[in-house]
This record gives sequence, C-alpha cells and structure tokens, in this order.
Amino acid sequence: MNRSTLLVAAVVLALIASLLWWFFSNYEQYTTEKTLGYSNKAANNDFYAAELFLAKFDMEVRSLDSILAMKEMPSTNDVIFIPTKRFDLGDDRVTELLDWVKAGGHLVVLARYSQSKDEENEDVLFDRLGVRTQRKYSENLFVELFEDQIDEFEQTIEENEEKPESGLDEKHTDEGDQTSKQEKSDTPDTPNADQRVKQEKDDKLTEREKFESRATPIIVKVNDKIEDKKVYFNQKKWMENESSFDTSWTVDGENGTQLLELKIDDGWITLLSDIRFLTNRYIDKFDHAAFLHTIVHIDDSKRTLWLIRNDDSPSLISLLFTNAQSAMVMFLIFIFAWLWYASRRFGPVAPNPQAIRRSMSEHITSTGHYQWRNHNRRELLESVQKAVLEQIAQTRPLWVNLTEKELAKKLAKIVGIESERILKAITAKQVEKELEFTATIEVLSIIRKKL
Repeated sequence: MNRSTLLVAAVVLALIASLLWWFFSNYEQYTTEKTLGYSNKAANNDFYAAELFLAKFDMEVRSLDSILAMKEMPSTNDVIFIPTKRFDLGDDRVTELLDWVKAGGHLVVLARYSQSKDEENEDVLFDRLGVRTQRKYSENLFVELFEDQIDEFEQTIEENEEKPESGLDEKHTDEGDQTSKQEKSDTPDTPNADQRVKQEKDDKLTEREKFESRATPIIVKVNDKIEDKKVYFNQKKWMENESSFDTSWTVDGENGTQLLELKIDDGWITLLSDIRFLTNRYIDKFDHAAFLHTIVHIDDSKRTLWLIRNDDSPSLISLLFTNAQSAMVMFLIFIFAWLWYASRRFGPVAPNPQAIRRSMSEHITSTGHYQWRNHNRRELLESVQKAVLEQIAQTRPLWVNLTEKELAKKLAKIVGIESERILKAITAKQVEKELEFTATIEVLSIIRKKL
C-alpha cells in the first residue's frame, strides 16, 4: 500500500469520526410512550375489561356474539346482560326472556333510541314493559350517527386548547425586546407562568383524573348497605316509566330516569339509558366498575353472567355446524376422500389424442385465395379449363377434333346451360372481376360433374 492510499484512508476515517462525533453530540436516545389502541380480545370486545373485573369476584362470565347462539335459556339464578340495540330480538324471543325473568332470572338491557324525531322507535321489549325512551335530538344527522366519536374528539380538542402556545408572539423583535419578554414570562405573577404551572399539573394527571375533572357524574344511592356511587350517564338520553310493574330501583338525572329496575314476579329487569360508562375506555372512571358489580349482584348472590355482545346473526357455517354437525362432518370426509382419489393415478398415462387433420377442401380454398391475392388469376382459370378438356378427351374422345363452337353446342345439350355461356367459359383467357371469375368456374365445375 503506497503513501497516497494511506492518506486517502486517513482522510475518510477522519470524516467518519467527525460525523459520528457530531451525531452523538446533537442527538440522544430517549424512550417515549405512545397509545396504540386496544388489541387482541379488547379490540373486538368493548366489555372485555368488565369481564375481567367480574371474574376477579368469582363471577363466571360467558360471552356470546349473538343471542341466537344461546340454544336454551340459562338457569334462573343467572344474569343476562344485553348491551346492544337488540334488533335480533323478535316477539317469540322477548316472550321467552320475560318468562325466564318471571321464573327468577335477572335481565340487564340497554335502551334503544330513534335517530330522528320523525323516526318511530319500535322496541318490542320496552313496549311490553311500558317504558318509553326520550332523547335530545340534534339538527345535524351526522352528529346523531357519530355522537360517541364526536364526544371523544371534542374532549381531545379541549385538552389541546389548554396547552400554552410555544414561542414568542412576535418573532421580528430586537434582542432587548426578546429579553424583556423572557423576563416577564418567568415572573410568577404573569398569566403565562400560571398557565405553564397549570399545564405541568395537567400533564401529571392520569387519563382518569382528566376525565373526572371535566365530567359531571350522578350520585347513585343504592341502599343503606351499599355506599353511594358516582356514575357518568349521557343525560341527553333518558327513560320515562309508564309501567304497571313494581319499581324496585331508579336513578334519575336532570331530564329523566337513567336506570330503572322492575320487579316482575320472582325476577328483575334492569333498564339502562346509557351503557358507554361500562366499556373498556370508561369503566375505570369514577365508580363505574363498582356500579357494574352492584347491578349484577343486586341480591348478593354469585351468579353466572351471560354477555350478549353483538346484534349480528351467526354465520352460515356456524349455524350448519350447530344444527347439522353430523352432515357437515360427513360432507368434509367426502370432500377429503374425493381430493385423495383425484390426486392419485392408476395405470399408465393415457396417450395424447392425435390432432384432427383438416379437410382437403380447406387447403384447396386457401391455395385459391392465395393465388388470387397474388394476381395469378390466369393460371387458376387455365388449370380448371385444362382439367375440363382432359376429362372431355377421356369420356368423349370424338369431341376432341370439334371446333370450340361445336363443342359448346354438344356440351349445352348434356349440361343444360346455354352454349354461349359454355363457349365463354372454355375460351376465356383473362378474368379481372371476382364475380365473373366465380361464374366461369361454376360453369366449368357443372360441365365436369355432368360428363
């Protein structure tokens, strides 16, 4: 290695060392937390946290995608919790549920509301119970359809608005003005300092503390044995009780009833105006988790909770396996056997079939078209005339010495075509038009067939 190569290598290493020094002097590694949302079971189940919470108190929770998956009603010592809009509940299913409640079961359901004032709210269960639902409607249909998402979005906007703006109000100032503004911002008596102190306190608050500082809960009184609970209901929605059944517990808001529990024979039905406070995001706020425990353990008994999470009907495949399991198993066995049979070969490979030969007429036709396109029309006509004359010499040798007109008259008697046409066909030397050529060849072909 010569001196110039060593010099270049030294310069490159010096540059790399300078870049590394600059990078580590200006950048440092740090760790930050970022919310990625729910995953796995919590992403598909809004009440997964509620299930885990109740399981800690020795309560068995059975989660179902649809009430149609429940083949038979559970024990009357259990609780059925339906936090959906119950569009899959018909008259027969509602009757079955009410009979189960009368026998001692406990049913917890969510109220259903219409999306507009003009829309009629058809709810079979609430109509039978004599309970009407009310809500404050918005003039904007978009707000009605996405009310929950808008509430969360507005909460995020409020959090961002409370953060102080970074930087100075005026960037194009001299050094003296910048120094005076910095001194004012550091003074504890200025609004900027108070705002910064408040922001530092807000940053230390947890999500629960931020929510509880903004939301206004309802103080729920259960009974003398259970302490009061703080629960946040969406008070834009409420219920009006016109039922003839006995009312064992109510929770009233500023507009109407938020929780209504009816005693029907030996069982209970608990109606909730809002269920969002029991979802994964809000169950840890206020006393929501304890309130859920109170609802499902209203008589202090350890029950099994049946949670119906969706209104969707089960898929066709699941219905087939549920109601026709033997037939589906036999069908799968048949498919497997057929695939195994189709993938096996017995005996030698069958030979490939020979290609079908095309007819001679196609070759002759193609040859004629080729000759015609290449202006070999005279040769085509002469070949046909020659073939006719050769056939005449074979079948009528005495006609060979006749003149063309005499030969045309003889052929006209046999063929049945005017002698002028025959004479023109056997004496033509050049044909330019395709129709004329076709007519001439047709006459010559008839003569060949008649001889």
